Amino acid sequence: MIEDKLRHQKALALIVCLFLGYLYIETIWKPYFYGQPVIVQTVAATNTQTNQTLSNPTAISSIAPVSNNQAEVKGAAPLDLQIKNVGIVRVVTKDLKVELSLLGGRITKAELLKYKRDLKKKAPLDLIQHTEGAPYPLGVLANVVDDAWVQYQVLSPTSLRQDEPGITVLDLKGEERSTVFLKGALPDGTVLKKKITFSPEGFALDVSIEAEGNLLLSSYWSRFVPESETANLDPYKTEGFVWFDGQKALRKTFKDLQGSEKVGKVNWASLGDKYFTTALISNAEAMITKSDRNFSVAISNSSNILSYQVFLGPKSYELLKNFGHELQREIDFGKFGVVSAPLLSLLHFLFLIFSNYGLAIVALTILVRMALYPLNSASFKQMKAMQDLKPELDRLKENIKDKQQQQVALMELYKKKGVNPLGGCLPVLLQMPIFIGLYAALSLAVELRHAHFAGWINDLSAPEKLMVGEHGIPVMVILFVLSMMVQQWTTPTTMDPAQKKIMMVMPLFMGFMFAKFPAGLTLYWLTSNLISIGQQKAMHSNNVKSPLVITLSVCAAVFAVAFIATLF
Repeated sequence: MIEDKLRHQKALALIVCLFLGYLYIETIWKPYFYGQPVIVQTVAATNTQTNQTLSNPTAISSIAPVSNNQAEVKGAAPLDLQIKNVGIVRVVTKDLKVELSLLGGRITKAELLKYKRDLKKKAPLDLIQHTEGAPYPLGVLANVVDDAWVQYQVLSPTSLRQDEPGITVLDLKGEERSTVFLKGALPDGTVLKKKITFSPEGFALDVSIEAEGNLLLSSYWSRFVPESETANLDPYKTEGFVWFDGQKALRKTFKDLQGSEKVGKVNWASLGDKYFTTALISNAEAMITKSDRNFSVAISNSSNILSYQVFLGPKSYELLKNFGHELQREIDFGKFGVVSAPLLSLLHFLFLIFSNYGLAIVALTILVRMALYPLNSASFKQMKAMQDLKPELDRLKENIKDKQQQQVALMELYKKKGVNPLGGCLPVLLQMPIFIGLYAALSLAVELRHAHFAGWINDLSAPEKLMVGEHGIPVMVILFVLSMMVQQWTTPTTMDPAQKKIMMVMPLFMGFMFAKFPAGLTLYWLTSNLISIGQQKAMHSNNVKSPLVITLSVCAAVFAVAFIATLF
């Protein structure tokens, strides 16, 4: 009997280690992708010097942009200073504030007016990340010549007003669409025309580029990406490229890219982070490029006329889906996206009712738990039956020493009592796709960014901490760990006390993980645990006639507590 217990404890310890390893690899590190990994053609990025006389000679291999570093030109002012001297056109809409430099016709600022940079700084989020010496977005390549040093003139509109020295403003709030028409010339006299059309609201720009002669045009969007300082525990914290070939969305992280890679013909190609993206939308050939920490995506259609749309905004599923072009595939929900997308839509609907994403998460968790109530009830009954059968199982093992006869006797006993030893596990396995899908939905919801719930919890997309002096206390994580411990103690089990103590390691491990998880996820799991405790107590009590009524009462109590918390 002692040897059996030791074997059971070793097996249990092995199962726990395997489970923790699975969580570590599958849930923490392994990203989920739509489609299969793609092998792309690698192109060595070269800087081919041209014979033309340029104020800053810039060359490019194929459609891959290179740095516009003016340090090669003796006595020249830095690029950013020259941009201010030449002039800037500022366009303001309901959702965007875009600054367009007349030097190079580049976008030097693209602020999302409804999204803040961070909670401490109230300034709008700027999607243009740039470092001195690197190219700004909206670059044009005529054959191998970059237009970074072309001085453009504004041909239209004529309604621009002077705001401050060097800056003219086009205010489109409440107005119709308007086009900024720029015209410039390369050093050899070749005329380039850029038309950037803005709408009074939304996150899209229409771009049209034309060159005289038979020059082949390409255009690129560049971005400087500093070394990531984010926690590695978030599998959805990925920064990189996404492109859609008409059938599936393909991806490559900034970290994995080396040099330049042709990705072929695409419907759109983008670069971005977890919550925001910039997509170039056109049926064109695309290339992605890395130079130090500068990344760019370029498109080309082998013609002297190039037209495309630019979407620069949040990765909001509903917004991207309504925009068209299958742009919602930008969001990588993973293998269970078919579950994540509807749950995310339901979360948005609940927010319309409660006007608080924290309450919406609690309500969504309640709805999911109630929908899974039949499975949870069946699982609990089987576990309770196994627990009630444990004394007979122990006697049978003591009386029958032969392992084969013991197994036959166990199966007969299960059949006689109507117990399925796997009945407690199967319902849990059936629920896993829903749990993983909901996890992905909450992890990727840009709406949770800077969303206030209650008290000190003012960002559901960031880890929660109650600051006491200089120290932060993760209150919800502590409550989550305690709830998980209580849930384990109230769950029927056939394990002996020693095995049960080993399983108590799991809540502590989960607590360390959740300390780095977004508050929205912690709130979801805490709510789910509290409901599970109520369900188990209701089903375990022989005096309760209707466990469903008790479960509904627990759900109502949990929601009431969450609602009261929002008042503080």
